[in-house]
Amino acid sequence: MLTQLDDLARRVSGDNELVDALLRARRQLLVSYYALIGIKPHKEALSALDEQALDAFCHGLVDYLSTGHFSIYERIISEMEGDSPLIAAAQLYPALEANTDRMMQLYDSHLQQAINDDNCVEFQKALSEVGEVLESRFTLEDKLVQLAWDNQLARPPVANESSMARPA
Repeated sequence: MLTQLDDLARRVSGDNELVDALLRARRQLLVSYYALIGIKPHKEALSALDEQALDAFCHGLVDYLSTGHFSIYERIISEMEGDSPLIAAAQLYPALEANTDRMMQLYDSHLQQAINDDNCVEFQKALSEVGEVLESRFTLEDKLVQLAWDNQLARPPVANESSMARPA
């Protein structure tokens, strides 16, 4: 997922402050998820849960979800011009809401609960599903970012002769 993020960031970085903020937040969330699930070289197959990593991921996840819905998505959509991109964005938004609902169900039922020997296997399955739901979310967000990119959302204007002041 980080490789896909890097590819997207190379294509669209610097053109829109909202998109850049979304991609930075996504990177932070992914890094905390990878730290939680233990994607690192030479990691033992069975190791103790890093509770600090779980807390960091949970806080980051809630922040990411709420910032997306209550700030970034709405602002991106409101800055688009024309009917066509707004219609497309309006079709993406319900899917993002459904994704958020599923993620919060996982959070409430597994991530926020105390982990013990009895629910360890269920917790591991939930972490796997969290990864799948995140991947689905990022795909939806990428479509929104591409839509913004295609519709030149808040890109700096291209200078042309008619818009440039002539020297005196």
